[in-house]
Amino acid sequence: MAAQTMIHLNRLAMDAVRQKNYRRAIDYFTQSLVLEDKMGMRAQMAESFYNMAGAYYLMEDYAQALCKATSAETLFRQENKTEDAAKACNMLREIKEKMDHTGA
Repeated sequence: MAAQTMIHLNRLAMDAVRQKNYRRAIDYFTQSLVLEDKMGMRAQMAESFYNMAGAYYLMEDYAQALCKATSAETLFRQENKTEDAAKACNMLREIKEKMDHTGA
């Protein structure tokens, strides 16, 4: 049941992102993270952190985006998800560049 709820929450979150309702997406990703943590699904947690980072980035909340992308990269590396860790590393670089340009 929890796994189905997690999948449903992630779908709702991605729908919210497509609708540009980033705050709602973050709320759904956060709820999903709680379930993923309880179920020990660290790779999925990393993916949720990565998606949250993207939503924060689109909201121009670069500090939160940086925090979530860092969590994603760390978890991806711990789970030996090399390509996903590289993806998160690229996002981190992009966030830092944006922060440098905006003075955030």
